[in-house]
Amino acid sequence: MTTSTVTITKSPLHETSKVEYSTQAEEQKTNFFEDVHYLGDKEGKVIIRSPPTFSNKEEERKYQKQHLAAAFRVFAKQGFDEGVAGHISLRDPFNPEHFWINPLSTHFSQIRVSDLVLVNEKGEVLPEGAQSAINGPAFAIHSEIHRARPDLNAACHAHSVYGKAFSCFGRPIEMLYQDALRFYKDIAVYPRFGGTVLSTEEGARIAKALGPTMRNIILQNHGMITCGKTVDEAAFLFIALDRCCHAQMMANAAACPGFEKIYIRDEEAEFTHRKSGNSSKMWLAFQPYYDQVVKEDPTVLH
Repeated sequence: MTTSTVTITKSPLHETSKVEYSTQAEEQKTNFFEDVHYLGDKEGKVIIRSPPTFSNKEEERKYQKQHLAAAFRVFAKQGFDEGVAGHISLRDPFNPEHFWINPLSTHFSQIRVSDLVLVNEKGEVLPEGAQSAINGPAFAIHSEIHRARPDLNAACHAHSVYGKAFSCFGRPIEMLYQDALRFYKDIAVYPRFGGTVLSTEEGARIAKALGPTMRNIILQNHGMITCGKTVDEAAFLFIALDRCCHAQMMANAAACPGFEKIYIRDEEAEFTHRKSGNSSKMWLAFQPYYDQVVKEDPTVLH
């Protein structure tokens, strides 16, 4: 496999870095550009930003932790904070059985990279991260999702208002409008409420309900979880799903004779899901939120 070196010049929010990538990484970038279907200039010099590639695991871990910390700030701005509830986890690049998560009782709006906690598969806090306690239910849920789905590297759960309200129906959102199609055949339901999740057995049941391919799940009478290959993908899906829950309930409330809901056909839904709900598009959709919180407070990256 051949390799080459390229200098990537990023926005003022990022530093210029040199990364070495393989031909496989080049193919991944080509696929990314096709997935986000953007338009540039005739010479191909104007391109959209894309996920960086890394020459070593240290660089990868630093980048991912920065985006994890920023995701908490974004959630705070979206109003997804509520006491000590809510958590986002990120699989560690060095050891896939370990993951990073937020410290218990630190407000989302205050979390920085240095506050992130690394835990092992037993839920034990490891010395590489902050020496802070974590949420027990968070470990019970996230550890089982990471265990069951090696294709997913991040998972988000928070007690958002619309996610909670819609969860009481114990059903997925309906394919009524374009944005809902991000979740076409990509949203499961955990059809029970077992109280506060205190055991990994309950976490395993949630992971089983998520299934082998879906990224999103409604937890009946509880809320929702969204997952992704990147924390960017998982975080944007959470924002999008919460808004879809809101829109779904508004549509339900407005429906009446003469104003019946019109559903999108499977053919159009499947096509739109591939084009608008793919991992590349979800990563890109999160970047403006990332930029916003980093510009407002660069110390989030410290």
